[in-house]
Order: sequence, then structure tokens, then C-alpha cells
Amino acid sequence: MNSGRLVRIYLLLLVFITTFGGLLFWGIYQQTLNTIVSELKLESNILINQLTKQISLAFIEIHSDLLYIIEQQEIRGLNSEKTTSIKIDHIQESWKSLVLQRKRYDQIRFLDYTGQERIRVNYNNGNPIVIEDEYLQSKKHRYYFTESINTPPGTIYSTQLDLNIENQQIELPLKPTIRFASPVYDNNSKTIGVVILNYLADNILNEFRRISAGFAGNAILLNWQGYTLLSPESAQDWGFMFPDSPQTGINVQHATAWHTIQQLNRGQEINQHGLYTFDSINPSGNKLDSYCASCLRVLLQIPKELIDARLWRQLASSVHLLGTTLIILFIVLAIAIWNREKRNLNERQLQNLNKRISHEHDLFLSGPSIIAKLRNELGWPVEFISSNITDFLGYEPDKFTTGELTFSNLIDPDYLQQYSQENIQADRNRATDFKRSPYKIIDHANKHKWVQDTTHLIRDEFGKLTHYFIHISDITHLKKVEEQLTESHNYIQRVIDAIADPTLVIDVNTHQLKLANQSAINLYTNDKQLKEGVTCYRLTHKRNTPCSGKHDPCPITEILKTKHTVSAVHKHYDSEGRVMHVDVRATPIFDESGENLVQIIESHRDITDTVKMEKQLQYIAETDRLTQIYNRTKFDEELKKQIAWASLANQNFGLIMLDLDHFKDVNDNHGHDTGDKVLKSTVELLHNRIRKSDILARWGGEEFMIIAPQIQQDDMFAMLESLREAIEGIDHEHAGTVTASFGATILTPNDNIQSLLKRVDMALYRSKNSGRNRCTIL
Repeated sequence: MNSGRLVRIYLLLLVFITTFGGLLFWGIYQQTLNTIVSELKLESNILINQLTKQISLAFIEIHSDLLYIIEQQEIRGLNSEKTTSIKIDHIQESWKSLVLQRKRYDQIRFLDYTGQERIRVNYNNGNPIVIEDEYLQSKKHRYYFTESINTPPGTIYSTQLDLNIENQQIELPLKPTIRFASPVYDNNSKTIGVVILNYLADNILNEFRRISAGFAGNAILLNWQGYTLLSPESAQDWGFMFPDSPQTGINVQHATAWHTIQQLNRGQEINQHGLYTFDSINPSGNKLDSYCASCLRVLLQIPKELIDARLWRQLASSVHLLGTTLIILFIVLAIAIWNREKRNLNERQLQNLNKRISHEHDLFLSGPSIIAKLRNELGWPVEFISSNITDFLGYEPDKFTTGELTFSNLIDPDYLQQYSQENIQADRNRATDFKRSPYKIIDHANKHKWVQDTTHLIRDEFGKLTHYFIHISDITHLKKVEEQLTESHNYIQRVIDAIADPTLVIDVNTHQLKLANQSAINLYTNDKQLKEGVTCYRLTHKRNTPCSGKHDPCPITEILKTKHTVSAVHKHYDSEGRVMHVDVRATPIFDESGENLVQIIESHRDITDTVKMEKQLQYIAETDRLTQIYNRTKFDEELKKQIAWASLANQNFGLIMLDLDHFKDVNDNHGHDTGDKVLKSTVELLHNRIRKSDILARWGGEEFMIIAPQIQQDDMFAMLESLREAIEGIDHEHAGTVTASFGATILTPNDNIQSLLKRVDMALYRSKNSGRNRCTIL
């Protein structure tokens, strides 16, 4: 075997696998990065929608309270001469009740058109008090009075979110406040003053903290100028309220992202520092404009370090699997190349041996023939012998005819009994002639020669055997050739027996085996030797007809077409009936002309473990480790197939997305082991309840996808409700009851994967925002 050639092949193989592995890793890296960014964008969008919605709801409640107050008849009559202390007392008691009930207003004030406080109720930490007249102040120069007194009827004015200031000092402990104001008109539509609510913004700040607590990145609340009101770096919050402190904000720390935020009120941006998701809120409920001093901005920032960390966590298993696969692939290919080179060498040796044997067949020529007549007496006296006996044995003919020598004197003593027994048996059988078994005779120089004769039996009129007429042929050379052939055959047998892989020599016309090495005999039979006439398909396939078709193509048929070596993967059965996957390599053997195919040499390599490993690797690549159902990659493939099939067959299918509600709480409160059990129980329930034609996959985390072929909307809604109620009915150990939200949609003719996934995601989002534990179909 040429070791230098093998080294070159192995180096080229190593370069190829390394290059292939690098390209494959780059593709996996890019796909994983895009997937992670998409997931983070989706998570950020969901979270920022929750935050802005919660804050907006809080502001709507404030608007409702404020509009309710200014519509009170007592308030509208405060400028009348008929205003009595009883009406004022009634207003004060009403406001005390409101601040106590709401627990979100630090002050409710009524300022008349001159800016003088006329009524003021303080929350006073849950013990509301009415401020006496002597302590009421004039606010005519405060910006919130001058700006709100001139607003149109029914509109709401709001200040920016800042820290409350009392007596020219920031109140301690810090009291974040937004002032909401609306003008009050009397019954003649004349402005008589404004009502101002000092809203305790800790309510929305605490809600902001609660909702964003599980967010992997930074959740930040900004004012319109870009200064932080609430952020992970709490030391920088409210910096704009303290002129002596360093004035650092998002506009400085994240200048690139801030430029985008200023141009757009809502959006996402990804740059070298990470992913930014932002939105804007106007506390007054008015439309956002280019400058809105009181407006708030919500910013979610996921640093690039977190994205990279998540990326490499997900890539770790892929890299390990890829590396292992490439190493295994290299080893398998290296072994295959080595075996191929070894097989080629052995096949060349076999071909050379066959040529040698074919050449040796030409040596089978008949030697000189001797004719003799023997009497059926002791020693078989010779009555006649041909003259060429002299050239053959060195004896003169008269030595025999005179009786000096008998025919028994020529026969090797070891063969005398054989010779005599054959004569007796022929006489008993009343044979007229027979061909004797080869035997040895001794010449004049005491050398042994092999001969074989054809004997005719001569009887008298009574049927008694009297003479033998023999025709003797010198087969010494033939015997030598036979010995050489036997030695060559044994050598060929030893050569193919030395081949580790099962090897067969097959007649192309009869499919019968001409040779089989010991490895093949041991593998396919329980016999010590191969039975004569057995065919290749009977030995390996345990069948009575030649193999054929796509899965078991017949190598003989293929070689007859191509005249070249062919390879195929067959399913064979060993001596115990066990199934094996075998790599069959068949090489043609031609006759002397080189045109006619007479035999093939088949070499079998057991690749059962390789096939099993390929299937196992495919299963690992397609299956979610925890739940043993399809993973997201396999689901994407199935979804593409379903869309293609639906387009071809003019059919539809339903796509269902479900998410376990508040599943993070299960993990946080009971641990990930309990969470894993909940996921497994849920998957088992889904498997038992969906149809056999439905496809279930884990989309990610606690989210699952179901493809439901050929389903109508009514049936799908019934299916969703059944699954939802079943999930809700499980009492999980430790975790208790867990609910699920469902979103679903049905394929339309214009749908693609992106539009279908977007619509089912919107349906799930609608279920979540409607209170969870419900189903939505879009």
C-alpha cells in the first residue's frame, strides 16, 4: 500500500473537513445570532408594550379622577357669591375621601384665576388633612399655574416627572411627582381657576420595577431631555434635579442610540453597544410632538456583552456537537479511504492471481499414451505393451513380454491395493470399461510418475474376466499443475481470508459463489464451509431471487451497464437473522479478451453502527432534549413542508402557539427541576390530546407550536379550548395549577412563513394582554 499517497489523501481530507467545518460553523453562528437577536427584539417589544401600557393605564385613571373633580357642581360654583362654607366643606371631605381611597395623590388643590390656593387637601401618609386658610399659598408665578390656566376646556395639562419641592428645597425622602391640572369653568363658561393633582409617581416607578424585574438587560425610564428617572445605575437618577452633580444622561452615554430616539418616538436599533428598544408616553394623553417637556421615554437596552454571552451559551452545545461530528466524520472517512486502498490492493492481487491461474490452465496438455494388454492373473503379466514405454519409463518392451517384469512391478506399492480394488469392483459391476483413479508408477531410474488409464475388461465366452486392455496417459505434468492450482487456490483463499471485510467472488450468469473468505462464511452462515451452488442473494439477503430496486440495487446489473466498479448500501442478514447495513463494493472480472464480464469481486463493510449513528445524530439535531419532541429547527422544516404541501394540494392547515402563563414564577419559586417536570407533563398531555396527524414542537422556553393539517376554524377553537382546560386541570407537584395562553391562525393562500408566524404571535399576544388563560384565533 502506497503510504505517501495515503498521507496526501488524509491531508486533503483534513483540509476539506476543516474548511467545511469552518463554513458550517460560520453559518451556524450567523443563524444563531439572527435567532437570538430576533428573540431579544420580540422579548423587548413585549416588555416595552407591557410597561407603556401599564403607565398609560395609570395616567388614564388620573385623567378620569381629574375630569370627575372639575365637573363637580360645587367646584364650578366656587366663584359665586352664594358659595357657602358648607359647599367648601363638602368639597374638602370629598377630596379627602378620594386621596384616601386612591392613595396616589400627594395633594389636590384648587387655585383661583389669580393663582391663590383656595382649597388644598394633603394625603399626609394616609391620614388626609385639609390645609387651613392661613397656610394656603399663592402660586401665580409657578409655571404649572401659568401654563394650565390658559388651556382649553376639558383638556389636561401635565408637568414633567420630577422631585417634589417644598419651601424651595427638594423634599426628603425623595418624592417623585407629576402635576396634572385642568381649568375649571363656572356655569357661564368663565375660567375661575384650575384643579391640580400632585400624583405620587412612585406608583408607576414601582410598577416599572416589578414588570421589568426579570429583564436580562437594562430597563430605563427617561424624561424628554434624556436624563434618567429610573435605571439600574440609581446613583445617576434625578441628576437634572441636582445642578451641582455631574449631568450625565443617555444623550452622553449612548449618543448614537439617543440620536435615533430623538428622531423616532418608538422603535428599535442595534449597534455596536447592543440592542435598544424605545417608546414614548405623554402623561397628559395628548399627541406626541417634537418637543414635549412632560413626556416620558421608556428605553430597554441589552448590552452587546449579554447578547454575546447568550450567543456562546447556545453555540457551546452546537460547537461541541459539530466538533465531535467532524472528528467522527474524519475518522470514518479515513477508515473508509484506508479500507478502499486496502481493498483495491487485494483486488489487484486477486486479479493477478486469476490471470496467473488462467495462464496455467493452458499447461494442461496430455502426455504420451501407452497401450498395454494384461492378463487377469497374479501380478498382471503383460502380453503386449507399446514401444513408447522405453521413452516413458526407460524399460524395453521385451522386459515385459518375456515375463521378466509384470505390470505390478511398475506400480508404486502405496497404490497396489487401490489398483486391485478398482479391478475387483469393476468385475463385480460387470463393467466393460472404466476410468481409473490416478496412481503412481516407478520408472527405470526409480523416479515416480503420475498416470491415469482407461481400462477395458475382456471376458471369455463364459463371461469370465481374462484380460485388461489399458490406455495409459502420463499425467505427471497435469498433477504438478493440479498441485500448483491447488496451491494457488489455497493461496487465493488465504489472501481473501486475510481480508477483514467479508469478500465474495460471484459468477455473473448464475449468481453462484465461486469463492468466499472465512469472514463471509462466519458472518452469514453457521457452516464451516460454503455449500456448493449457493447464490449471493441467498447467502446475504436470505432470499430466493436476485436483489433489485432502489434500496437493494444488484451490483451485477450495474456493472453489466457500466463495466466499472460500483458501490451500494444493502440490507443484509447475518447467520442469526439480524439486520445489517452493508457497504457493498463490487469490482468486475473480465475474460482474456477484456470484453466479457465473467465474475465480480464483492467486498462488504458493516456500516450498521455508522447508519445508527447518523440516525441518532439526526434525531439529536431534530429533537428537544428535555421534552423529546421536535425542536425549533425541525419545526421550521416541517412548517416549510406543510406550506409547500398546502399550496400544491390546495389545502390549508392551522398553526397554534401556546405559552405557559407566569412560567418564570414556577422556576423562580420552585426551581428549574419543578419547571422541567411541568414542561414534560404539559408535553405528555398535548401528545395524548392532539391528532396523530398534528405536529408538536417546542418553540422555545415555555412556548410550544402545533401544526394542525386540514382543520376548520370552529374545530380548531374547540381543540384550543380543550387543550387549555386540560392544562389548567393538571395539579402539578409543588407548582400546583399552571395555565396557558393560546394563539392560533389558519393558513391563507397569500401566506408565507413570516406572515404566518407573525399572525400567530399576534394572536398569542392578544390572549396574554386580555388576561391570559384564554384562546385567540386571528
